[in-house]
Amino acid sequence: MYKRLHDEALSVTVVTRLAVASVCCGVLLMASPASPEEASVHQVSIAANSFQFAPQAISISRGDHVRWTNNDTQQHMIVTAKPESNGKELEIYHRLDPGTSFDHQFTTATAYYYYCAIHFQMWGIISVNP
Repeated sequence: MYKRLHDEALSVTVVTRLAVASVCCGVLLMASPASPEEASVHQVSIAANSFQFAPQAISISRGDHVRWTNNDTQQHMIVTAKPESNGKELEIYHRLDPGTSFDHQFTTATAYYYYCAIHFQMWGIISVNP
């Protein structure tokens, strides 16, 4: 009972604060990325001796995380560019040692093409939906 009342009071407080902020400040509120509690984690793995990301293409929501896990015996390097930079500025440049994982949260709704900077035949696509 206490948890339900607490959750309802919390949701009323949040809605009230958003309404006051938008009315008093004349602010247009845009949908924000999912909060850490709401964000999903999507798994991408590298199997031993496969030289590929699995799955190769995934579709996620804005604010979700992708976790790459290296189950291979070799090191890999995940690289992707920021969408607005036309390939000139990197969003991710991360070394993934054997047996390790790396998480990244995607906050821009677009398609991210990524690859392994060591093994160029390894690539993938992450479609981030609004």
